[in-house]
Parts: sequence; C-alpha cells; structure tokens
Amino acid sequence: MEIVLYQPEIAGNVGACIRLSANTNVPLNIIKPLGFNFQENKIRRAGLDYHDLASVSMYENWNEFKKNVNLDNVGYLSSKGNKNIWDVELKKYSHLIFGPESIGLPENIIRESKNIITIPMNSDSRSINLANAVSIVTYEYLRQNYKK
Repeated sequence: MEIVLYQPEIAGNVGACIRLSANTNVPLNIIKPLGFNFQENKIRRAGLDYHDLASVSMYENWNEFKKNVNLDNVGYLSSKGNKNIWDVELKKYSHLIFGPESIGLPENIIRESKNIITIPMNSDSRSINLANAVSIVTYEYLRQNYKK
C-alpha cells in the first residue's frame, strides 16, 4: 500500500507525511501542483532529517499518476465515503489517495471510483487534518496487517 497526496497545500502536512513514510516504510506519492514551494523551510522542518529515509515519488498532474497506476486498486479517502476504514480490508488497495486540505478530493476524481473510504468522526465535524488523516489510515493499514 502507498499513500498519495493529491495537490497538497500546506508544507507542514507534507513534511509530516514524509516523516511518517520514513518511519513506517510506506511509500508516499505527491501529485502536483502544490500549494507551496517544495523547498520551503516548513517542509524541511516538519520532515526533519527523514527526507533521505522516505520513499517519495512526485507526479506532475493527475493524468501522469493515472498512467502509472491501476485505478481499480485505489482507495479514495473522503468525508463523503460510505465505507469505514475499520470495515475495509485496506491491503486490497495499492494506493490510498487523500485530497488537498481546503476542499478534499474533487468530485471529478471521486466519481472515478466506487472505492470511497472514510475515517469515522463526529458527525458535526467537517474534516480531519491531512497529516493526521494519513497517519490514522497508515496505522490502521499496519494494524490490519500486523504479524506477531
């Protein structure tokens, strides 16, 4: 399983995801455009010295990503999902895609799949911070596949 950030907007969230990738060995994919300069101090600070330890791939746009991945095996994280991460076998997905902080995944991308997954949260809440959501789902994937 690999994590995909679609057009992330906040450098600190991406830095935190790079650090998570380095600590879990879960590859991270980032689809441009970004809402910040990838060389920003905030991303370096949040990722600390983990950049060299993480597996990070960059894609210029959604179409380039689609050429490299079988979308039938992709899960899409959205607050509009009808499948709870606790009720889904996450290892069946090759990639799990998270949308930008301000709007989440756009409708045109969500419509491409029936694999819309959600993180359970208070019904009065709108969303969970991107880096937190990625961490929750990554560790749920690892928990589901933990071998003693």
